Amino acid sequence: DTLMITFFVQITGGIDSPMTFLYLLPITVASMRLYRPGGLALAGVCWMLYSWLVAFGAEWTPFGSLVPLSRESDAGRVVYLLVAHLVAMLAVAVLSSYLSERLRAQGQELVERQRAVARLKALNENIIESINSGLVTTDLTGRINFLNRGGAEIIGLAQQAVEGRTVEELFELEDGYLQEIRRQLLEKRRFRFERYFETGDAHWIFLGIAASNLHDRAGKPLGYIFIFQDLTDIHALEQEVRLKERMVALGQMAAGMAHELRNPLAAISGSVQYLKGQLKPQGETLELMDIILRESQRLDQAIRDFLTFARPGTFAPERSDLVELLESNLKLLRRSREFRPGHRIETHYAAKTIECEIDPNRMKQVFWNLATNALKAMPDGGTLSIAVELVDAGRGLAISFADDGVGMSPREQERYFQPFASHFEEGTGLGAAIVYRLVQEHGGKIQMESTEGAGTCVRIWLERAQAALEVDEGFELKAVGGAGR
Repeated sequence: DTLMITFFVQITGGIDSPMTFLYLLPITVASMRLYRPGGLALAGVCWMLYSWLVAFGAEWTPFGSLVPLSRESDAGRVVYLLVAHLVAMLAVAVLSSYLSERLRAQGQELVERQRAVARLKALNENIIESINSGLVTTDLTGRINFLNRGGAEIIGLAQQAVEGRTVEELFELEDGYLQEIRRQLLEKRRFRFERYFETGDAHWIFLGIAASNLHDRAGKPLGYIFIFQDLTDIHALEQEVRLKERMVALGQMAAGMAHELRNPLAAISGSVQYLKGQLKPQGETLELMDIILRESQRLDQAIRDFLTFARPGTFAPERSDLVELLESNLKLLRRSREFRPGHRIETHYAAKTIECEIDPNRMKQVFWNLATNALKAMPDGGTLSIAVELVDAGRGLAISFADDGVGMSPREQERYFQPFASHFEEGTGLGAAIVYRLVQEHGGKIQMESTEGAGTCVRIWLERAQAALEVDEGFELKAVGGAGR
């Protein structure tokens, strides 16, 4: 570019050319692209080429000239032009490079700030999307405008399906509950409440929700923030702790009352039996005595359950065969008054022999209570399925009792293992509570699942059981009981 400008200046008058200002263009571009060193260097090159034109341009005209070239110039004028052009070129180079460097510095600063903003934005997004808790933001009317990934996973709904709905619709709050949240947030910074929630895949979970105000940096209110967590497991543990506390208190009371009631009860029952044998009553008198004896027996059974629940005795584990234990219980069960025509029993065992460390007497009572409850839940007949499975690579056992009876409502399921929560007319309400306590003594866990009208399944996990198995590949033992067996 500089050589082309020199040629153009030469043919337009040389030292008298009005186009010498064109030298400033490549100097400016060089200062912008190569900064100060490049601009000053090109300014020197341009000045030397211009000096050559001043010194020798009149004699060097290979292509002619568009204007007449002056061959004689005043020395003072030549020096003036050389100095003026040198100062102009150097000044343009310095000023252009200064502006270019300032522009480059500001550009780099802008890029760094953009990168910092992008990093901060990505960090905030990563934090919000990585937390396990759910995060919902709304406007001042309670309409949702954001749901994080963790919240979507908890409630089982896509982010797009939630945005635009009100928070009252999402959490199924009562009408006007948002007004209550606003009132509470005027008095304190955070308001917390709990709700059962049905997820997108039709499962019920227990949510703990904390609401707070959403402000900008100036303190202007923008909406509300709702942070929620799945507290289903914690809620279940709290219920289990409360159940244990009730059991402890009730056990202490039962231990004291049982002995006080059992002795007079035995005296009453014995006296009535003696009078019945001596007086040979008839009619209504005989009926009343039978009622006294029958109710005395029922009360004695309740007292025995009290004593078992309150003071079950010394825990004495020994190596026992679960299959043999269950089969002996089932023989007695088929001859019990709970076993009726239409009842059917099926068993599924993982092996012919399943040995583990348990207290056989306690486990017999567990099996008996669960089996009789299952039969009572099928008054019109049905199938009781009993299964023993291997879990944790054979280190533990899962024992299940499943029936297809009347089932239980959610409220009844919550009270199933609580004392005196009987679901049958003749029950004392302690059978399931005793089962729960005995399983806890074995270091195991018990869980119940039920659907109203479709049956119940109670499953026991023996965590400490170390099974010694004689496995027969593909073995499945089935015992079928019917009326008259």
